[in-house]
Amino acid sequence: HRVGSSVDAAECHGLLSGLLCAQDTVDSAAWISYVLGGTPDTEVALTEEGRSLLSALLGRVLDQLNDPDYGFEPLLPDDDQPLALRTAALSEWCQSFLLGLSMGGLKDLEQIPEASAEIIRDMTEITHIDTDDSDASAEDEDAFIEIVEYVRMGVLLVREELRAIKQPRPDDVIVH
Repeated sequence: HRVGSSVDAAECHGLLSGLLCAQDTVDSAAWISYVLGGTPDTEVALTEEGRSLLSALLGRVLDQLNDPDYGFEPLLPDDDQPLALRTAALSEWCQSFLLGLSMGGLKDLEQIPEASAEIIRDMTEITHIDTDDSDASAEDEDAFIEIVEYVRMGVLLVREELRAIKQPRPDDVIVH
């Protein structure tokens, strides 16, 4: 919101995470335009502070995705927030992650390993999750924590498998 975007932090983080899973690099101008409500072809006005904040986020997400200790975490509201708010943010995060994958070029689940395709299908289901916590229980809280962990590790697996697809296989290398 500090950069003038109507997209919340979870959506912004999910979109960027999806883009970085689908591609090795991100067109930061296109990403920033989308976050600020434009299109990739739209020139957007952004303060130096805003550009710095979004650049820092891009660097942070890339560092997390590349962390050998699996330090990636979806950016969601703190645990002291109501479960309904956190659940809605997770749903939005997953929806934006899927959008990021699509924007990054992933169009056909038939072209990727089955484990990644299954995770993507599960994330699609998470976008439809019920966010009513009027009678939230400890079991609901535990289930939420498990779903977040599944999403977290799923993102890392999707990234790894998509990167493996892009690597040339020994049979594809031509030696002169």
